[in-house]
Amino acid sequence: MSLQISGSVGRWEKGAQNLKADVRIVQGLLAAAAKTLGAPEIDPGAVDGKISRPPATSDTVKAIEAFQGRFTTAVDGVVAPGSQTWAVLLETESKTPDKQETVSNVSQGFFPFTTVPAASWEKRPLAFASPRAGGARLHAGCDLYFPVGTAIHAVADGVVTRGPYAFYCETFALEIDHGSFLARYGEIQSKTDVVAGARVQAGQKIAKVGHLIGIKVPSDMLHFELYDKSASGSLTVASGSASAMKNNVSFMRRKDLIDPTLNLNRWRENLPPA
Repeated sequence: MSLQISGSVGRWEKGAQNLKADVRIVQGLLAAAAKTLGAPEIDPGAVDGKISRPPATSDTVKAIEAFQGRFTTAVDGVVAPGSQTWAVLLETESKTPDKQETVSNVSQGFFPFTTVPAASWEKRPLAFASPRAGGARLHAGCDLYFPVGTAIHAVADGVVTRGPYAFYCETFALEIDHGSFLARYGEIQSKTDVVAGARVQAGQKIAKVGHLIGIKVPSDMLHFELYDKSASGSLTVASGSASAMKNNVSFMRRKDLIDPTLNLNRWRENLPPA
């Protein structure tokens, strides 16, 4: 199956072109993603190249919106060439069971811990886009709960571009440029194994889990953020209007913020050596 679409797919009323060949490709990718992720809500059902009218009756549109709600910063029911939704769909497709990834290709990513946490980063309040501040802003990353002092590992080769620096509730953060993306490892201890300017290798120990002071929730975790590097400047922004948004609610983060969930889901199969 060719993994290119010539026009947009999805909601008719939003101008989607819905060429049959393009619709079939998107439907196939969604069906594969549903199987890979164990997420039936993003399964479009039939792969028949059709988008129902009105779109409220379309299983494909529902699947697109469910996928966007989970992995993107905007839910509009449309998949367009070059869009964030299209890019994440392609990334998901590359991780289907028949697309074997060699463990030796460490640039594909390690999980940031040697074990997988008991608490799921896909569920609130740990999940990306969970409401914060009474719904005034959204959670900009995924939280991985581990005891204070647990070693954190680099998810890929890269260069430390900033840190450690003060981050949140007396914890600290590192920013590492991993080539195709930038990661912020937040809520860590002040003393780190690497500092700005250091080169890191995938799986290398870089820091330890910190402890948040002054809040009334479980407070030992790695707060993990990802950016696609299509923007520049500080990762945290003070103005909501200048921030990445989802459903008109601000993340208070740079506009190239992306959802880490899909990457964490695939990296969990590639744990760094203890």
